Amino acid sequence: MNESKSLIRPAVAADARGIAEVQVRTWKTSYRGAVPDAHLDAMLVDDARVERVRSWCEATDQRRTFVAVTGGVVVGFAGCGPQRDPDLRFTGELYAIYVFPEHQGAGHGRNLFRAVADHLRGRGMNSMSVWVLERGPARGFYERLGGRLLDKTIERDFSGTRLAEVGYGWQLTLPR
Repeated sequence: MNESKSLIRPAVAADARGIAEVQVRTWKTSYRGAVPDAHLDAMLVDDARVERVRSWCEATDQRRTFVAVTGGVVVGFAGCGPQRDPDLRFTGELYAIYVFPEHQGAGHGRNLFRAVADHLRGRGMNSMSVWVLERGPARGFYERLGGRLLDKTIERDFSGTRLAEVGYGWQLTLPR
C-alpha cells in the first residue's frame, strides 16, 4: 500500500469511540489465533470501553494519546508516557499503537510512532520500550523501526490463558 496522508494529532474526548473501534476491530482481526477466541469475542465497543478510552484522551504533560485521522475518521491511535516497569532502563513507554487493518501499510503506524517519540523526547525521556505478544503480528513492525529485542519477557492473562510478551526498546535517537 502506498503512503497515505493522515492527520496525526493529540486525541480529544470526542475521539474516544473511534479509538475504541480501532482497538476492538484490530484486536479481533490481528490477534485471532494468537489470543483465545473467548477473549476476543468478549471485546465490545460498549459504553464502558468508550469511557475507559475517553480517560486516555485526557492528556497530561507526560502521558498522551495520538490519533491518525483520514477523511475525518480515526483510523489509528497510539498512547505513550513514562515507563511503567521500574526494572527497565527505558524512561518512556509506547503503551499501545493500533491501526485499522485496511489502513495498515500506509504509513499511519510509522507516523504515530514518530509522534510518540517526539512527545517523549520533548519531555526529557530519551528512550522508550513497548510490549508485544511474542506470537503476535506486530513484532515485524517494531523490528523495521529499529527496535531492539529486550532480554526480559512477561506473561499476561487472556481469559485464563497465559501468553508471553516480549519487549522492544529504542535509545536516544528514535527512527524518523
